[in-house]
Amino acid sequence: MKIIAHRGNDGIHKENTLKSIINSLKCDYVDGVEFDVRMTKDFKFVIHHDPFYFGYLISNTRLKKLQKRGIDKLDEVLAKVDNNKILLIEIKEERKKYHILAIKLYRLLEKYNLNYYIFSFNYDFINYFKMKYPNIKCGLLIGIKKNLNKINNNYDFNAINYHHASLSDEKETFIWTVNNNSEYKEVKKGQNIITDRPRYIYDLEAN
Repeated sequence: MKIIAHRGNDGIHKENTLKSIINSLKCDYVDGVEFDVRMTKDFKFVIHHDPFYFGYLISNTRLKKLQKRGIDKLDEVLAKVDNNKILLIEIKEERKKYHILAIKLYRLLEKYNLNYYIFSFNYDFINYFKMKYPNIKCGLLIGIKKNLNKINNNYDFNAINYHHASLSDEKETFIWTVNNNSEYKEVKKGQNIITDRPRYIYDLEAN
């Protein structure tokens, strides 16, 4: 079982930031980090979960304006990673024209020799990205009401909400978001865990 820090949550810094991600990767009990990526109006990648940042719609805002508010760029994070732990990168993409995003993302990723796992709720995007760039591990995000009918797929891994942990097949699987003992009990042997409390989950596993 691998323990993945959800949104790079280290319990110290603000989640989904360069500081939290890099600090989590330094922890011995963390096998990798999960974090969210969005693309700006000028085709730059930033770390953020929600579509809006301080009132700005990220997809309609240029990077420079977002940086004034303190948003972190994906390439800043990748440049500081100095190990081979898992980078589970969730692509937040609601637009139908995702082809440019895929191309730009791949060109950025290939600059750094890191352990990428690219995944998304957006089935069309992941399907396209995996077809175009088969050398990078790709997976589908499966939630309570989303993509359940696509759980049997040809991707490298699945990321499944803990309510549906029992539905997973033989491929590599990450169960999210597991933060307490009752959720931990839903996880099957061999499955990986995405959690806001990596040290807590590590201690549960050790005992």
